[in-house]
Amino acid sequence: MNKVLIITYYWPPSGGPGVQRWLKFVKYLPSFGITPVVLTVKPECAEYPITDESLANDISPEPEVHRTNCKGVYELYKRITGNTKAPYSGFANESNPAFLQKAARFIRGNFFLPDARRGWIKYAFREACNIIEQQNIRTVITTGPPHSTHLTGLKLKKKYDVRWIADFRDPWTDIYYNELLYQTAIARKIDKYCEKKTLDLCDCLTLTADNRTQLPVDGKKVHFLPNGFDETDFASVAPACPDIFTVRYFGTMAPSYPVDALLRSLSECRFEFRVQFIGKISSDIATAGHQLLGEKFSHQDFVAHKEAVAGMCSASLLILIIPKAQNNRYILTGKLFEYLAAGKPVLLIGPTDGIAAQIIRGANAGAAFNDTDVAGITKYLEEQHRHFLSGYTATNREYIHRFSRKMLTEKLARIIRDEKEHC
Repeated sequence: MNKVLIITYYWPPSGGPGVQRWLKFVKYLPSFGITPVVLTVKPECAEYPITDESLANDISPEPEVHRTNCKGVYELYKRITGNTKAPYSGFANESNPAFLQKAARFIRGNFFLPDARRGWIKYAFREACNIIEQQNIRTVITTGPPHSTHLTGLKLKKKYDVRWIADFRDPWTDIYYNELLYQTAIARKIDKYCEKKTLDLCDCLTLTADNRTQLPVDGKKVHFLPNGFDETDFASVAPACPDIFTVRYFGTMAPSYPVDALLRSLSECRFEFRVQFIGKISSDIATAGHQLLGEKFSHQDFVAHKEAVAGMCSASLLILIIPKAQNNRYILTGKLFEYLAAGKPVLLIGPTDGIAAQIIRGANAGAAFNDTDVAGITKYLEEQHRHFLSGYTATNREYIHRFSRKMLTEKLARIIRDEKEHC
């Protein structure tokens, strides 16, 4: 079998969406004649916002995994701000930041570039060199965020001239929460330089959303390799119909997520329902939910992935919200594909001409509304309630199947085996 070295900061026991993508690729790569070797950080050195011990059981037999030390900075961040955990994506656990939080963000955004996990670079590079030399590996994949991981790939490319695939799970300099880091012009310039070096020197770039026109990169080396769903995660979960119309949202929800129209629309609904947000959400959003909806609204910080899948399958309607940001029409969250696999209707609030909206329409799985369309959202909620009472569903399962993790891994395997043809 061909061997490939995958360098990823997020690996079990890390939880959340960041770990799912490469955990599933590693699971299925051997089926296509490729042996993955994983390089990650030791759990005791890592700074994970979320942990999910159950994910360690997702692959059997366990792949070859190398773990290294890492020098982190978030312990200092937590001491400065008083927070007990590292920041979530978009600072969802920090509504209305105080002076110390703003100061910590400024330090992070200007003195730890491209990100606060850059302390892993020297450890990852040293171990990667050992693995490459001992196992004669010719293909290396780096995945970010944290995008500092790509700087390890950059060093390996220069030293060994390996085939280097850079995987952008999220944008780098254009990520929606960068404006919260108070970066100076010099810091932005340094960040852009690091990103451009990666784009120029990688042999292949994989993107979870097809936003290649927004990047200064040769389009011939770019692949759209979206996130997806693992059919085995859903195989043991029987679709369920709750006794009351149940609206659920899964994932992080930072202050930049436009949730007001949804809450206002729900408050105008006259039928019986309940709303559940599962994941780390801004305290301001949680407060607004309780104020507008009372006991109909509930919030739970985190559940294991298996429990989240079961919750999707037993919902009546699933909510997807795209944060307000420049170029947000290209945002394509991983949970959308698990929503589709659950077979439940999806209500998207965000750009109606965006990639996520196009996929939802292609799957005949729901509808998209802009973040001010209270009337449209209310009408759709009422329509879905009628469908809930009648048991009506009409998703395009054939279209959805193209996003299965196994099919996406087959595409990745082709990229790894014959990059000159496919990049």
